Parts: sequence; C-alpha cells; structure tokens
Amino acid sequence: SAVALLAGGVLSFLHAARLGPSRAHMDGGGKRANRWAKPPRPKVDRHAKRWDDPDSDDAEGDAANEEADHPLTDQGLTKEGDEDDASEDCLQGSDSGGENDGDAGDEDLLQDFDARRRARPSGAKKGRGRGGKGGGDEPGEEEEGLWDPLAGLAPRKKRKVREGNTAPPQSKPAGGGASVYREFPSRSSTFGFPDGSAVCLVDLKSAPQLNGQVGIVGGPKDQATGRVPIVLRDGTVKSLRQENLKEVLTGAVVRLIGLQGAAELNGRIAECGDLDLAAGRYSVIMADGQETLKKVKADNLELVKRYVAPVQILSAQRRAFVWEDELRKGADAFRIPWSESLARLAELHLPAPRLVSGEDLVRLLECSQAGVGLVIPEPISADKAPVDGDGRLACRLFAVSTERDYCCPREAARPADARRLAECAKALNASDDSRPAFFLVPQVCVKALPCLRNAAACAWPLYLQLCQGLLCMDSPHRPHKAWCRAEILVTSFALSKPIYVLSAQGDVVVSGQTSGGWLLSDRQEEAQVANPMDGQVLPAERELLKKMIGEVVPQKARAGSKITLYRL
Repeated sequence: SAVALLAGGVLSFLHAARLGPSRAHMDGGGKRANRWAKPPRPKVDRHAKRWDDPDSDDAEGDAANEEADHPLTDQGLTKEGDEDDASEDCLQGSDSGGENDGDAGDEDLLQDFDARRRARPSGAKKGRGRGGKGGGDEPGEEEEGLWDPLAGLAPRKKRKVREGNTAPPQSKPAGGGASVYREFPSRSSTFGFPDGSAVCLVDLKSAPQLNGQVGIVGGPKDQATGRVPIVLRDGTVKSLRQENLKEVLTGAVVRLIGLQGAAELNGRIAECGDLDLAAGRYSVIMADGQETLKKVKADNLELVKRYVAPVQILSAQRRAFVWEDELRKGADAFRIPWSESLARLAELHLPAPRLVSGEDLVRLLECSQAGVGLVIPEPISADKAPVDGDGRLACRLFAVSTERDYCCPREAARPADARRLAECAKALNASDDSRPAFFLVPQVCVKALPCLRNAAACAWPLYLQLCQGLLCMDSPHRPHKAWCRAEILVTSFALSKPIYVLSAQGDVVVSGQTSGGWLLSDRQEEAQVANPMDGQVLPAERELLKKMIGEVVPQKARAGSKITLYRL
C-alpha cells in the first residue's frame, strides 16, 4: 500500500507539472477549476474586426494577436512542442467537466455567438443597413446589431448595347438575301436559330453518315445538355450541338436576284432545294409548272417566306399548330372580315389559297368548242376576292373534290372536270348573279412549288372551313380515293356544311335557291362513305392524312358513315 501511495503521488505531481500552474490550482472563487476546459476567449468589442481583411495593412498584426490570444485551438494554432497535448485535449470530449461547468460553457458559447453576430467589419460605415443610406426608418439612423455584407460593393457595370438594336446578335442563313429571323420574330429559340428553320448537319464525328442532311429545328435549346432537337426528313429526332448546325434556305420560297448570265430569271419565284457544300450552290426549283431545276449561288437568293412542312405536323417535339384548335378558333369565319381569316393563315405560316373565278370558267366554256380540251384558268389570289362594305366575303366559295391520290396534285385537272365545273358556274351565276361563284380547286390552289403543295395539304381542313360547301365531281374512282373520303367526313362532321355532287352527264340544275331555300339543290340522297385509311393514297401523305382524320373527325365516323348528299 505504501508503494501504491508513492506511485499515486508521483503521477499526480507529473500531471500537475504538465498542465501548468494556471490550470492545476484552484480558481479565484475557491472552487476547483476544470482541468479539461479551454481558456475563455477574451471579450471582443462589437466593432472589432473578426477576420483578416486582405485590403488592410494590419493583416499580419491581427494574425499575430489572434495566435497570442488563442494558444490552443481546434484550428491547429498551437505552440511548438504542444501538438501532441492539443490533440489529447481534443479527444477528451466536452462532457467530462461536470454538470455545472457544462452550463457555464453553454453561456459562454451563446455570448460568443451573439458577439460574432453583432460584430461589423472595420470598414463598414454606420447607418448602412438594409434600408440603404441611413438603414433605419429615418435617414442616418443606425440599425442596431445588423450590417449589410454587400454595402461596400460597387454596382455592376452595364453592358453597352447599340442604339436601336436590343436583340442579341443572330447569324444569317447561308444565303445572300434577307435573314430568316424576319419571318419568325416570335419563335426565336434561345441559341440563335428560330423554330421551324432549316439547318444542315455538318462536322459530325460519331455519325458521319448524317453530314449533309437537312432537318428542321424542333424546339429550343436544352439548357442542361446544350443540345437542340432537330427533326430530320424521315421523322427521326436528333439532339445536336450548335457547332454541328448550319442554317440554310432549303425548303423556303426564294426570289432570284443579281443573276448576270440569266438576267431574265431575276425576280422569279422558286423553291430552294438542298445545298451543295462543296460547290456552294443551291438546287432551285422554278415555279414555271415544269419544276425546272437550276443551280444558283447563295448570294443570288433572297428569302421570301418559309411555310409549314408536314414533318412539323407529324413531329412529337413541337407542332406548328393543331387542327382541332384552329378549327375551333375559326368557327365564325363568315362573321369576321375576310382579311382577318387570311391573316390567321399567315400567322400559322400557311399559304393563302388561290381561287378560280366562275366567270372566267364560263368565258372559256363559251370560247371553246363544246368544252373540248378545256383547262382550269389562272386563279387569282385570295386577297383579291370581292368583299362587301364590312370586309366580309361577297361571293359564294365552294371547295372542289376531284379524283386524285395527292391532296394537291402536280397534274392538271381533267378536261371533263373543267368542263363540268364551268357548266356549274354558269348555272350558279344564272340563279343569283349578285354573288359570283368562286372555286377552290386542289390542282391550282397554290403555286406550282412542292413546298407550297405540302403546306396546302397541312392547311386543307382550314381551307375547307373558309368555303360554304363541298362540290364533289362525280367519277367512277372518286369514292375509292382516301382524300375524297376524308374531305366528305371533315366537311360533314367537323364543319357541318352541305356536300353537293356534280354528275358527270346531264344538265346542271340549281333548284334550291329558286324555291327560297339556302341549299343549291333539293334532290337529297344517302351515300355510304368508307374509312379513308382504307382508300388509295400515296405513302408520302398517308401519315399526314391519318393524323388529320384522328384529330378532326369524331371517333364514331372514322371507320365510315352514312352521309347526306345533294345532287346538282
């Protein structure tokens, strides 16, 4: 036991020597001090600096004072030779000093936290609180205990912008004429290319087989990936970077300018085809009815307008418009001015239809020999149709349904259909000469350009809505054509307009209006219309027609239905 007592005394002496006299004796109040408690931090004035200011000249002095005031800290500011001791103190824990000492430590921590919260930087001015100059409710009043960390920052410099040009700079298409952005002011995407514009794929490393292909911008830039959806001609969608896209005029209507070798073509309208990257020339299709192909440099082309393409209607990324919504908006087309109806088509980037005058048809019928070899005369623009004092259409407009495989075929109408249409116009003018008759004929409803014919196919339900009725040219194969079936179903169920049948033989009799009715005929008959998708249509327009039927025609009538017709 004596040996144990001696060993205990030696250990106590050694331990007291290691801790030092300031921590081994009693405190001033007579209580035994906590060995493991850290020395209290000195009370800091509320205006004192609590960090090192890199802009201050006293940075070194502050660091020295802080190290002197805190010889043992958790940040490693220890004196030489005390590194192991400091580590040992840190491992002891904060609860080893007893219950009373723990409460006193919490009070010290709260006081220290409050002092830090109320402290200001040495360069902060009084009265610069949250309220700006003065900071309080009154100018010059100091907000107690709060300071603004952004008070000393200077305002951000504004970027200089040229006068009259607040829009971001945009790149021009690969053409010497006007920029495509003029046509799409409200559809510009976030990276410079507007939605619906054509781009050529270039410099693709992982998919070199796609280089040179042309697609359409299908949406804005994805801010997360930096890629843009591009809809190719086959309907597939690719997400590509901007550096792999080159804006081109492909698919747009252009005007030829500045030609020296063929000056007679200057001012002519054409459709811009694909761009030959090596030669720097576009393949241009002339609007001469023969679709003559020319090779023209980009500097000799001026953009006229870009219209909707079927691939945009079929795209799942972003559609140009929805037929059902647009038909609902134009339900009262006959109550609004004719110019507003045409303006609505222009907003959708659809071409205005061209109309055939009934008086011109009658004039050609009278000049020809029994109507042999009669052709459809040159139509007029829709904005030249007669209107009344209120701007509404002052004529009778009928859509013509002819036997065809395309919506707007390239081939001219059959001479027999032209002759019967002229006889119908003559009978209509005889029944009511105050309102001339006009016809919307699919073969000549737009100019002879592929892009315009494709856009007219997309706009065909909207064209039918502008007309007062549908006039079907009777022929042996017309009931088997998909477009003819679709026109009848759309006109009857979606538009609720009358459908007339013009017989291939016999006199045309307009008897309805002579008896006081609004219909052209009182000879009513029933006809069974089959499913349009079971009819004859070329593969290029099958998907477009299928989507149109699915949106416009009610579900119960898509598979076929009985329709009431009126024979002239």
